[in-house]
Amino acid sequence: MKNNPYWEEVKRKVRVRDGHRCQMCGKTYNLEIHHKTYQIGGMSIVGHELEHLDCLVTLCEECHAKVHEK
Repeated sequence: MKNNPYWEEVKRKVRVRDGHRCQMCGKTYNLEIHHKTYQIGGMSIVGHELEHLDCLVTLCEECHAKVHEK
């Protein structure tokens, strides 16, 4: 999804909402956007993230990796 203007806008909005901080540890660098879910009511939100910003969260690279290990 790199260089995708839509995804760049989604990431910007989520980072601003989350204060440019990892929502798990508070780091302010190496930030990534994590989908808490990819589906709502059996429908994919991929490509419609701007309508579902509550399903996304800012995490640092390390916390994002931890979330995916579980």
